[in-house]
Amino acid sequence: MKLAQLRSLILIILFFLSLQIALLFPVNSSELIEQGKRLMTAEQFQEAAQTWQEVANDFATKGDHLNQAMALSNLSLSEQKLGKWKQAQENLNLSLKIIQEQQKTPEQQKILASTLDIQGQLQLTLGQPSIALETWQQAANIYREIGASNNLTQNQINQAQAMQDLGLHPLACETLLTALEIEHQNCSITPQQLEKITTQATKSQILALRSLGNVLRVVGKLEQSQQVLLLSGQLAQQIGDRQNLAAIYLSMGNTAGALARKKPQETTINEPVECLKDDLDYFNQKAIDCYRKAENYPNTQLQAQLNLLSLSLQTQELAEVPTLIANIQTNLATLPASQSNISAHLKLAQNLICLQSELNSQQPVSPIVQQCPIVKPKIAQVPSKPEIERIITVALDKSQQIENQQLFANALGYLGEIKRQMGDIKKAQQLTEQALQVLSLSKNAHLTYLWQWQLGYLYQIQGKTQEAIQIYTLAFENLQSLRGDLVTSNPDLQFTFRDSVEPVYRELVALLLQEDTPSQENLNQARNIIEALQLAELNNFFQEACLDAKPQLIEQLDPHAAIIYPIILPKRLTVILSLPQQPLHYYTTELKDPEDLNRTYDDLFANLNPFISSPDPLRPHQQFYDWLIRPAKTELEKNGIKTLVFVLDGVLRNVPLSALHDGQQYLIEQYNVVITPGLQLLKARSLSPQDFKTLAGGLAQARQGFPSLPGVKKEVQEIAQIVPTEVLLDDAFTSDRLKSANKTTPFPVVHLATHGQFSSQAENTFLLTWNERVNVKDIDQLLQERVANPIELLILSACQTAVGDQRAALGLAGVAVRSGARSTLATLWSVQDQSTADLMTRFYVLFNQGDLSKAEAVRQAQLYLLRSSQYHHPYYWAPFVLIGNWL
Repeated sequence: MKLAQLRSLILIILFFLSLQIALLFPVNSSELIEQGKRLMTAEQFQEAAQTWQEVANDFATKGDHLNQAMALSNLSLSEQKLGKWKQAQENLNLSLKIIQEQQKTPEQQKILASTLDIQGQLQLTLGQPSIALETWQQAANIYREIGASNNLTQNQINQAQAMQDLGLHPLACETLLTALEIEHQNCSITPQQLEKITTQATKSQILALRSLGNVLRVVGKLEQSQQVLLLSGQLAQQIGDRQNLAAIYLSMGNTAGALARKKPQETTINEPVECLKDDLDYFNQKAIDCYRKAENYPNTQLQAQLNLLSLSLQTQELAEVPTLIANIQTNLATLPASQSNISAHLKLAQNLICLQSELNSQQPVSPIVQQCPIVKPKIAQVPSKPEIERIITVALDKSQQIENQQLFANALGYLGEIKRQMGDIKKAQQLTEQALQVLSLSKNAHLTYLWQWQLGYLYQIQGKTQEAIQIYTLAFENLQSLRGDLVTSNPDLQFTFRDSVEPVYRELVALLLQEDTPSQENLNQARNIIEALQLAELNNFFQEACLDAKPQLIEQLDPHAAIIYPIILPKRLTVILSLPQQPLHYYTTELKDPEDLNRTYDDLFANLNPFISSPDPLRPHQQFYDWLIRPAKTELEKNGIKTLVFVLDGVLRNVPLSALHDGQQYLIEQYNVVITPGLQLLKARSLSPQDFKTLAGGLAQARQGFPSLPGVKKEVQEIAQIVPTEVLLDDAFTSDRLKSANKTTPFPVVHLATHGQFSSQAENTFLLTWNERVNVKDIDQLLQERVANPIELLILSACQTAVGDQRAALGLAGVAVRSGARSTLATLWSVQDQSTADLMTRFYVLFNQGDLSKAEAVRQAQLYLLRSSQYHHPYYWAPFVLIGNWL
């Protein structure tokens, strides 16, 4: 073949999908080039490397520098597969040098961009995701300039992988949706958009769908993840894409496992790929089926076995654990040093640490062990701690070989944990400090905070409180900098917010409040951390950084209000009390049993049925009063406090605070009661009666499987007689009508008398209209069309927190914040609709008179029911809560 013909050959790219790497070669090339292609496809990388070296030498001799550069890039790919990272980097550098010395032409630019793609993959493998992302973005700019759309799609998929490694999951989601040419908002894809993807999809599109399915799972959109992965599996089956299909099975198993960890209500499964059919009750079994299928493919076998091991620990199905461990160890021993191999060592070590921790449950709980499922039965043939140490040491040595700083740091951290378990605290501390030193120059705060947390814990168990506080504070600040980008600290280990983020806040607060009389500095810091935790929980609820914090001082809001911060800590319930123009106050109650709080909560709700008698119905109401209010009673009276504003924690969010009882009176008889996710989220403006124009919507008829609400019609009609009101009732109460009315006229008050549910999971938090369920993430689109005139008061008069969900009130706070309303009046449970109508009518009458704040008007409306003969039981009036601004 003539040199001129070779120079004009079009560059094509063969992607090895399991690793997202690109292979460069010319079309119709010589026999040696075809041989190199075959060897790469057959994964005979040693022979392929030799062939590409011969090709590069041949082109160099002929003076064909562009083809020489392509051969060197392919040689680099082969060497990456062999774990020869130094040689791979040298050949890439030489390839780039040769390319950049050539005349700038479309062909030269395409080869340059493709070689940059390969360089980005090497950088990612070596633990440099931020540098890899920059490299891929540089390549993307070239692809756009020369109009190489197919190459750009693969490049965007690579960028998304780097973003995920950096913890930037929402950004990765947006990038993948762009690669698929799907219009998107808030990292979301609809069934209609999926249907538009051609049945003749390319391998790149299938890979993009799989990557998107993985990101959707990580950000908590499990049903969407499931649908996207099912489609990618169908398409991979159609074109016989075995490598991608194996990875898809693995991803399907991960999503099925995630679905198993949440209640299966309202989840739907479509048919096609066998391992994930339409059996709602068997997600764990479906995850196992998918992993078993992935285990049949060489490129996913090891990861499938590791996932089966993790799932076995989570489900307590431990019979096969020894066999799985043996198979994993055998596989690990046969593989060369690589990023995936080292990660597999560490994942195995994580699971083995969990098993050993149960066998030695008397040890203190460390950050790593806090991630573990509770493994109750003892398992024979579990590797010992020295054996676990050897596994981590292998990972440490291999990470040094490939010069991957992230994996090297993680291996040091895990080695520190196993040394702690073996009783060598000094060595554990040294290793953890070394891990942090390795990470000090990286931009990976989502890795750094974990080992800062571990170091702080090691100081804590040595009694070095001040050193522990300093390190915990650094970890806390790292988490604050990450905000909504930290969806999970390590998806491979399936960490969750409650396991891997929330404890950092709580343990730091516990350290700050360790003394009987904490300093004002410590109290202020603890209060700020709890407010930050409230914000982080809401951002995690939405799986995006959607909230901005603007701290406010109570004296700027209301000189007659007190802020009460209850904080749930191990074996104690502490309270920080903030009064205007006063130092912070602090009191704490030791809990003999950590379950006392939950038991009292359960007892309170058991007594809330007005038709079931109890010998001591107010005992739990009085117990909560004793914990939260009685120690502060003197200060409240001395400072003339009229309004109690609660920033609630944990299960306390679900407690009807108005019904707390001091033995003589309910709390609502003494104070206005308000809750807020934190003063940092308050918008300081009050609503005057002249602004009380209302948009009222509701469902009186049964709809979408929900029962009728006969009192709703009376409720909205009576409101319309008190204040100017536009009414949307039953079939007029559609999402489009509500959105249109709210956009046309800036109603200060929006009153929705309809079914709704608040849950700790955003996907199960919704409001019901005539034609659909409006998810909490879409409420802002429904109600926030006029940015200049936000809603002053949102009233939700027939909603309820999800039964059995002790964190369900997080959804209530989410609705309040997402709506953009300055204040929200809602219910903790769905109340009898006639009593609700009476309370709402009374509220409007009182507030419309113009001399009461919102909080006082709500209180007087509650007292109106309390003092009636028919509705005096707390069941009728206690669930009403005012959230946000109370003025």
